[in-house]
Amino acid sequence: MSIKLIPNFLKEDTYFELRDKLFHWKFPWFFRDKTGDMEDYSNFFFQHTFYEYDNQSSDLFKIVMPILGNLNFKNLIRIKANCYSQRDKEIKTNFHTDSTIPHSVALYSLNTNNGYTLFEDGQKIPSEANQLAIFDGSMKHASVSQTDTNIRVNININLIL
Repeated sequence: MSIKLIPNFLKEDTYFELRDKLFHWKFPWFFRDKTGDMEDYSNFFFQHTFYEYDNQSSDLFKIVMPILGNLNFKNLIRIKANCYSQRDKEIKTNFHTDSTIPHSVALYSLNTNNGYTLFEDGQKIPSEANQLAIFDGSMKHASVSQTDTNIRVNININLIL
């Protein structure tokens, strides 16, 4: 299965503006005690949901417009930002899909670190700043924590192309 990687997805000034907003100490992150259906509560993270269930779920929805404006899609399913804190060792979530309906995933990385997205077949999407990865949403994937930066931030967009 193919994964399309687009480096330097946003213009540099747009990327820095977006990154600065999500990395600002006043940005509202919401605690999640575990990722997916994992039993291990040490794999907590922070999330901000911009859109789900056919509705904007955040007053900050306009933050993601530079990304959406560069994508060609028919329908949005969900948009959320994830913030993972640094770990002493790699922690991998369970393999999963984001939705049961046919969709694509656009995964935008806001910072470079040694965390990554892993697929069942062994393919990896590295976390590289200003990179967008697009893949078939039926591909089971897992998030793998970073050990080299304080946080790993990405924006996960589930959509119908």
